[in-house]
Amino acid sequence: MSQSSCDTDVPTGVHFQAELPIAWEPLPGPPSEVERLSESQANEELLGNLLVLDEAVTEPEEDAQQEHWRRVEAKLDLMLSLLGEMLAGQRGLPVARPVCLGGEVLCIDGISDQPLPAAGEWLRVQLYLVPSIPRPLMVDAEVLPTEAPNRLLLRLTGLPETTRDLLERFVFRQHRRAIAQARSHAS
Repeated sequence: MSQSSCDTDVPTGVHFQAELPIAWEPLPGPPSEVERLSESQANEELLGNLLVLDEAVTEPEEDAQQEHWRRVEAKLDLMLSLLGEMLAGQRGLPVARPVCLGGEVLCIDGISDQPLPAAGEWLRVQLYLVPSIPRPLMVDAEVLPTEAPNRLLLRLTGLPETTRDLLERFVFRQHRRAIAQARSHAS
């Protein structure tokens, strides 16, 4: 998805764009508080784990013990990646689509294989933020109007403050990573 296609619907602010596996199902209306609480616990665990896995070591290696732990961490990362691939292969991930994710809005482009829900409808969305980890972020969303064909624009609703903070931190890190990659390619 090009930068301009997302910018026409997503308000200004920090967001990132990627092609990610995503699925959704209709809800009869706004979710209940019980449904939101059970989703938020799983989402907070997922986002917390993704943020920990994403943390980079910023200090230079000082001794052999730190080097040892760095190697152990690399092996663990490889093992988790392989396990994730195996589980994803067994479970089967949904179709990857171009998405633009912010703290409050999710834009999905390229939907031509199914009818689009109407503005005002409610959806439960499963978004796989890291495809090698076959565990989705589960969010409830309201469909917003958009003029773009083949696009679904969603307002994320009912996220508790802790979940929203973790999601915004994740989005911010992905946004910064994209900027850094764009700068390194421009150099």
